[in-house]
Amino acid sequence: MRGRKPKPTAQRRLDGNAGKRAFNANEPQLPLPDSVFDTPPPELQNNPVAQAEWLYQAPKLRKARQISAADRSALLALCIEWSRYLAAIEGIERRGMIVQAPSGYPIPNPYLSIATRALQSCIKLWPELGLTPSSRSRVSMVNEGAEDQFSEFDEPPAAIN
Repeated sequence: MRGRKPKPTAQRRLDGNAGKRAFNANEPQLPLPDSVFDTPPPELQNNPVAQAEWLYQAPKLRKARQISAADRSALLALCIEWSRYLAAIEGIERRGMIVQAPSGYPIPNPYLSIATRALQSCIKLWPELGLTPSSRSRVSMVNEGAEDQFSEFDEPPAAIN
């Protein structure tokens, strides 16, 4: 998207809405997710850091109605990537930014690229889950009574002879 990221609706309300633009009246009101978010999923059983991130994020997202059962895999990926990032940062802190290669030459610590890729993944997942202020302000819901302009795509096309 072009231009400056919009301020979150809550922040605009606090600031007084100087631009006098309308607030997002169609913000989603997701149903509270079922118990699928109460405990970390079995995929995280061998990763205590990812489990801790799940237990930190899931209740907040659930309370804010920012998540549904369809978002489970995105939250799972976020928790795994965040644990990978923290493990890589620990490796960098332990060995330093520059390490010695087997040939004896100094090289960048391999954990740097792991940390960078994991953080890039998190940066892409945070807005998808509404975990950044600007991403929450961009979300809009369609009214239930409104006509669906894409309903023609719900049915598979007829067979072509």
